[in-house]
Amino acid sequence: MREDGQLLVGTGNDLLHSLTGDVFPVSKLLLVDPDSGAVSTFASGLGGIDGVALAPDGTVYTTTLGGRTIGRVTPDGRVDHDWARVAQPNGIAVSPDGSQVYVVQTTVAPGLYRIPVADPGHPQRWISTDGTDTLALPDGLTLDDRGRPLIATHTAGQIWRAEGGTLCAVASGLPLSTQITYGQGGRGFSEGRLYRAGIDGGIYEIP
Repeated sequence: MREDGQLLVGTGNDLLHSLTGDVFPVSKLLLVDPDSGAVSTFASGLGGIDGVALAPDGTVYTTTLGGRTIGRVTPDGRVDHDWARVAQPNGIAVSPDGSQVYVVQTTVAPGLYRIPVADPGHPQRWISTDGTDTLALPDGLTLDDRGRPLIATHTAGQIWRAEGGTLCAVASGLPLSTQITYGQGGRGFSEGRLYRAGIDGGIYEIP
C-alpha cells in the first residue's frame, strides 16, 4: 500500500502467465483506490506478477513465481521486467533504507536472497532452509519494525523470522499460509499487529 492509501495489485498470477512471464511479459500492475473502487493501470510489460514490494523512494519490485525474473518500476514509470533473476521467486520486500531487495525462493532450493539495488546482477543467497524444511514452501514476505524478514510457509504452517543468517519459527499451526503483513491502524487491522492470510480464506492476527 502506498502512503496515499492506494493499493498496488499485480495481475497474471495464474499458471500460464507465471510460466511464460519471463519470455512474454504482458502482465500489469494496477493501482486500486479501496474507497472508490477505481482501478487504473500503473505499469505494464511485467512477467506474471506474484509478489509486489514498494521501496521508500517509490520504486516497485515484482516477482514471477513460475520463472526467474524480478521486475522493477521506477517512480517515473520506467519498466524493467528483467531487473534481476532468482529461480522461482515468490515473496518480496525492500529493506528500510532501500538498499536491498529480499526475495523468497519457494521451490527447487528454498531460501532467502538479498539483491543489492546497486548491483542487481549479483543476487546473494543469504539463508537456505535445512533438510527438514525442503518442502515447507516458503511464500509471502514482510519485514518487522527492526527490518527483519518474516516469511509465511505454506505446507509447514509456520511463520519464520530471518536473523543472523538463520531462520527460526515464531508462530506455527497456520497451514496453507500465503501472505503476512502488518496492520496500518485502519479497517479493523490494528497498527503494528501481524496478520496472516491463506488459501483457506482465513485471516488471523498473530500475537
